[in-house]
Amino acid sequence: MSYLTNLQRKIVYAVGILLLFGGMYQYKVYLKKEATEKDLGEATIGEVDTGSFVLKLFLLGGFRGMAANVLWTRAIEFQKVQEWDRLKVTVDMITKLQPHFLAIWTFQSWNLTYNVSVEWDAPEDKYEWIKRGIQFVEDGVKKNQKSPDLIWDTAWYYYHKIGFADEAIILRRLFRDDTDEGFKRSPLEAKNIYNDNFQLGRDWFIRSVNLVDSGEGERQASNFEANVDYVDAPTQRKGRTGDLAFRSMPAHAQTRYAAGLEKESIKGIEATFGPRAQNEWQRALNEWVKFGRYNYKTFNEVMVDGVPTREDVFIDDEIHPERLAKLTPNQRYWTNRWADQMNYPYWTDRCKAEMEPNGTAARRLFYEGTKAYKAADFPVAVAKFKEGLDLWKELLDRHPNYRNDDLNKKDTGLIVKRYARACQQSQVELPKDTPFLDLLKAYENDNTRDPFDAMEMLDTSRNPTTPGRR
Repeated sequence: MSYLTNLQRKIVYAVGILLLFGGMYQYKVYLKKEATEKDLGEATIGEVDTGSFVLKLFLLGGFRGMAANVLWTRAIEFQKVQEWDRLKVTVDMITKLQPHFLAIWTFQSWNLTYNVSVEWDAPEDKYEWIKRGIQFVEDGVKKNQKSPDLIWDTAWYYYHKIGFADEAIILRRLFRDDTDEGFKRSPLEAKNIYNDNFQLGRDWFIRSVNLVDSGEGERQASNFEANVDYVDAPTQRKGRTGDLAFRSMPAHAQTRYAAGLEKESIKGIEATFGPRAQNEWQRALNEWVKFGRYNYKTFNEVMVDGVPTREDVFIDDEIHPERLAKLTPNQRYWTNRWADQMNYPYWTDRCKAEMEPNGTAARRLFYEGTKAYKAADFPVAVAKFKEGLDLWKELLDRHPNYRNDDLNKKDTGLIVKRYARACQQSQVELPKDTPFLDLLKAYENDNTRDPFDAMEMLDTSRNPTTPGRR
């Protein structure tokens, strides 16, 4: 029986190690090539998560899907009992096993931004958990760059959760003061760092729409289904044919940004008027027109030259009578229906009115009148409101779609109510020729506050977190 000498054993071990590492290197090159071609895994973004790679290697074959399903069930259980730390660990394991398990990215990001954040009382704590949720879904976007759904989810959190929460005026200030430039960087232009969540949300919405229009999302979904062992089928939720709401969101985000400039929509930040506000309203109009001029197709088919055809529809035709008159009855039906559904005449006319010099001038007067009113300087408030309402009437007489909409009636009615109260406090009679006097009775008992206005939401004379009064 022969035995290897120590030197011979060392040589055999060294050769074996070299062969093993050589094979691993070739396999790594193969995986990277496959990942790049199919847009899979961490290699897509140039970073390899060692822990994730080892975990997947250990669970090669059909066990990955099985393990992900078990972990998914456990995650749901941890969610029910609010064990956030264990939930996070479990979810992280799922994302390492199945980075293209799209539902887990949506589930956990929504959970962090909407469910976990509300468990905290302080706005600073809420903001921190909202931020974690957004960063989580952005990580999902990096690993699934052809998913319009995850991109849209990211946009929605910036737009809605930060911008429409009960503490929006404070959350927007926390976002503005956040020094994390990576969190505030535009997904369209890396050089653009935004201090307003609505601007950033708009760019994320645009990125999602652009991806759908390029067709990459659909092609990638088909490629995934053919080549990946999926836990969930990567069906596209957003941007499907006829998804009007999806396409309208860049316009909504830009409109909300423009409207927010002309009030203290961020705690401690004064309103902005003049050319800057006019430019942002122009951008909002541009986004609405882009939405309105998209070529939609009718849901039904009609015979055109003997061929069943889904006809073209451009929602923008609704506000152009000469173009609307040239449409077929079927095209006109869908144009009217979708324009009404999206309130398109209101939004476009509002942008046109607000961007005029008289529009921003009236808004400035309403703002200054409100500040004087809340400071009990009622004579100044009376003068500001009167001048503003005269400008507002002249403006809205030329914009009937905006004037006659219920949203504007309420907004204008509350201004008239404040004017009437300022007159009462100043012991002067409310002029009988006051514009929009008919709206006073309808909104005289309306005590709702504007959640996007710090002057409405905060009583700074007492406690900055105590709701104020109208």
